[in-house]
Amino acid sequence: MSECKVLWKSVLSELEVLLTTVSFDMWFKDLEPYTVENDKLVLIAPLNSFKSINKNYKDQIKKAIENSGAKISGIEIITKAETDNYTLSNEEEKEEDDGDTVNMFDPGYTFDSFVVGDSNSIAYAAAEAVAKAPGAFHNPLFIYGGVGLGKTHIMHAIANYILSQNKKAKILYVTAEQFVNDYIDSLKNNKDNELNKQFRLKYRSVDVLMMDDVQFLSGKTSTQEALFHTFNDLYQFRKQIVLTSDRHPRELTFLQDRLKSRFQSGLTVDITKPSIETRIAILQKKAYAKKYDISQKAVFFIAENITSNIRELEGALSKVVFYCSLSGRSSDDLEAVKDALKDCIDVSSHVISMDSIADATCAYYGIKKSDIIGKRKNKLISNARQMAIYLINDMLGVPLSSIGEFFGGRDHTTIMYARDKMTDLSKTDHLIQAQINDIKSMLEKK
Repeated sequence: MSECKVLWKSVLSELEVLLTTVSFDMWFKDLEPYTVENDKLVLIAPLNSFKSINKNYKDQIKKAIENSGAKISGIEIITKAETDNYTLSNEEEKEEDDGDTVNMFDPGYTFDSFVVGDSNSIAYAAAEAVAKAPGAFHNPLFIYGGVGLGKTHIMHAIANYILSQNKKAKILYVTAEQFVNDYIDSLKNNKDNELNKQFRLKYRSVDVLMMDDVQFLSGKTSTQEALFHTFNDLYQFRKQIVLTSDRHPRELTFLQDRLKSRFQSGLTVDITKPSIETRIAILQKKAYAKKYDISQKAVFFIAENITSNIRELEGALSKVVFYCSLSGRSSDDLEAVKDALKDCIDVSSHVISMDSIADATCAYYGIKKSDIIGKRKNKLISNARQMAIYLINDMLGVPLSSIGEFFGGRDHTTIMYARDKMTDLSKTDHLIQAQINDIKSMLEKK
């Protein structure tokens, strides 16, 4: 990072403390450090009117420089057109040529780290298409779904991919609430229409606009008007728009019809609650990424009992790992896992899981659980194993690959054979039918 950027970063952090949020956002946030000349830090402003900053905020700027320890006497504001009058150092010239922009998006939120399943595959494909060709297809892209299902992850993934291909791309990510606040601020003390110009400049000079939670525009008539014109301006110049909400655009009854029409003019996709297979994959991927030492048994238990959203899944995973590390207990011990999650799930009531089904089946046949998970193959153990596989698939809907992992890493074709065999027998063999009902009754009474 060049000297002028380091200086500006330290001064800017002090100004953020000394100024109101409105003043900081409107006048200082978008200034870009350019060079250091005559003992002054030269900053590029979007408009000529920004030159009044030195006069209007003289005391705050002086104090910020003193507090930051920056070795400069002050700042100088110029416009882009005036940069030819200033000389860049070799280091700054190189950085200028590189054209790197600071990536404000979470680097962990990428397409590679996103677990794709039936609940989100269409949204994933649409987002990937948008990232590869912004403004060309699916504009706007409207993603809707409940809290914690991955909408924000997808938006950051789009931004990270675009910036990896074009470091100069200007991407703005805001919440609907922030858009409302910016619009209100632009109307305050608007004597010279300067704040309104700043609002338009912020939202209409971008390559990609991302707005999260547009349902919060409820009742904001004038703000909806501002968004309508912003939308039209960006769309006209083929700039990409990505929006998210907790419901489909047609269900946003509080929005103006013409704005809803704009939202639905591109591609609308949903993200639903992940299936148990996707939940298991998410937990496995998170555990691998964070180098968590956690058993498959614990992963399955979390996936079976935390079904609402991905954030709760991640939180449960962290709780189990932390609790087991702190208490010295193994995550292979389901009682330890239950203790860790007692605030997340109702452990007082019986939870039907792969473990509880395997335990009940073994108790019914009078054998050990290690026998059906292991490699022993006598007739009694094989029958019990096939019964447990059938019941797990029937009662929990767990994918075959996950059942295979539970049963000692068996291939999914082996699991499929056991499931299909027991399914056929359950339709014709009265003894098998009775055994299935008996074991299910044992599980329900626990």
